Amino acid sequence: MPIINTQINWRTKTEMIYSTLREAIVSGDIKTGEKIVLSKVASDLGVSPSPVREAIKQLAAEGLIDLTAHTEAVVSRLSEKDFREFTDIRVILESEATKCATKLVTPEFIAKLEDILAKMQECVDQEDSKRYGVLNREFHETIYESCGNEQLTKLIDSITVRTDRARAVFSYDYSRLMESFQEHRDIVEAIKAGQAEKAGDIVATQTRAGLESYLKHSLNQ
Repeated sequence: MPIINTQINWRTKTEMIYSTLREAIVSGDIKTGEKIVLSKVASDLGVSPSPVREAIKQLAAEGLIDLTAHTEAVVSRLSEKDFREFTDIRVILESEATKCATKLVTPEFIAKLEDILAKMQECVDQEDSKRYGVLNREFHETIYESCGNEQLTKLIDSITVRTDRARAVFSYDYSRLMESFQEHRDIVEAIKAGQAEKAGDIVATQTRAGLESYLKHSLNQ
């Protein structure tokens, strides 16, 4: 079970452990069905068991970890049916948020998207799929947080947290990463042109394409 302690200054140890474990799960470093050993996490991160327990409880509340009757923590499994149902909801919400954000476009919003896009280009050039996955989420969060509807943004986040591990697809399907990057460029161009419907449609298509690629891999494991 690989655990990487990032050098970010966290407010609490629990926040650091939660973020580190969550990223390891959604990036695919910790696999579906893999057991998370509390003592090993504490040792790897140089902390006591107490904040590890709290972080694991948070991850369990989000559906990323299952807690057994013997208090063992295991990375949860989502069925194909679960993924498809969550994706159906995401397509509706994310498309709508993108349309709303396009109608509220500002120079600062465009500048931020283009900055993320430039960093994504670096990842493509360097074949850095893990960083690309992180930037992919940052790109979409930037759009949804700019939609002008706080409750819609919260709904998207609550659903995305359950399916975010699908971005691990970039680590084993480089062709999907390349397709994704072109889609992100198209999204930015549509937003800059004020084409709300087009931008929303591209996001919807991209979300479904990512799901199919992820399921194709995961069902063959």
